[in-house]
Amino acid sequence: MRRTATAWLALVLAVAPATAAPPDHGSSRPAPVTLEGTARLLPDVLKSVVPAADAEPVAGQVVLVGSDGTVTPLLSDGASRALFKDGRLRGLRTEVRGLARPGLPYLRVVSFRVEHEGKLRTPEYYCEVCTISVRFPQICPCCQGDMVLRMRPEPR
Repeated sequence: MRRTATAWLALVLAVAPATAAPPDHGSSRPAPVTLEGTARLLPDVLKSVVPAADAEPVAGQVVLVGSDGTVTPLLSDGASRALFKDGRLRGLRTEVRGLARPGLPYLRVVSFRVEHEGKLRTPEYYCEVCTISVRFPQICPCCQGDMVLRMRPEPR
């Protein structure tokens, strides 16, 4: 019985076409990229392309739409969360610096800037009482008060 199973296995391996090993996504290094475009919600982008698409599963997905129409979905994390939570930052000319991983269509944002008064500026949420700034909208981690959106002051 063992010889028969071993013979069948050898036959299958000899006849089966050689296949390439699956890509090892764990060892591929992310590449730094800088993209420009407009941050928008994916359902808004889909309306003009595929009007019948069900927007509910992707309702909160933010994408960067390049000037050539390329749509790049953004991963939501601490660096990009402001684009997901604050609609005032979407629809503006945006520069995103991020890490692209081969085989993954999402871009991991490292930093981003939006156009404000004709210049690309970094948004921050600032507590005037505690003089604390954070990357995305939230209550002040110190005094629990409101934080306001402002553009980071230019370095002197």
